[in-house]
Amino acid sequence: MNAIGEFNNLMAEKMKKSQPIQTAFAVVKEVDWGKKTMTATGVVDDLDYYDVLLGLGEIYTKPKTGSRCLIGMINNQGNNSFLIWSEEAEEWMHKVGDAEMEMKDDGFVVKAQGESLKKVLNDFIDEVNKIIVVNGTTINVPAVTAIKQRLNKILI
Repeated sequence: MNAIGEFNNLMAEKMKKSQPIQTAFAVVKEVDWGKKTMTATGVVDDLDYYDVLLGLGEIYTKPKTGSRCLIGMINNQGNNSFLIWSEEAEEWMHKVGDAEMEMKDDGFVVKAQGESLKKVLNDFIDEVNKIIVVNGTTINVPAVTAIKQRLNKILI
């Protein structure tokens, strides 16, 4: 590489480093939860941002359509953006290896190694309810069943 080419490359790198990280406030227009992307419309410029990533890596947030959000641009390119924050979310998902936790407005899903926490706890309570004590006091089946129903309100 000649001296002029090297100088141009150095100047381009210096200019890239001096550019601030770009963000934009927007309104969520539509969400494709299957693809983990959304379309959002800029608050200031009314421009649409397509294929905005709903997460980077293992954490994903499903923002509510119509809610305000903050998006960041990778390398300051509007066509390469990701969700930073949303004022309202419908769902959240965190996955580490084969362990997964989801939060929805109607409860939590916790899974690991092919097992669901809800199913394991329900199976356990069902087995406890089968206990029959010959001498003494048996378990309070209605109370244990009520605990199971409470648990099923939290875990989905």
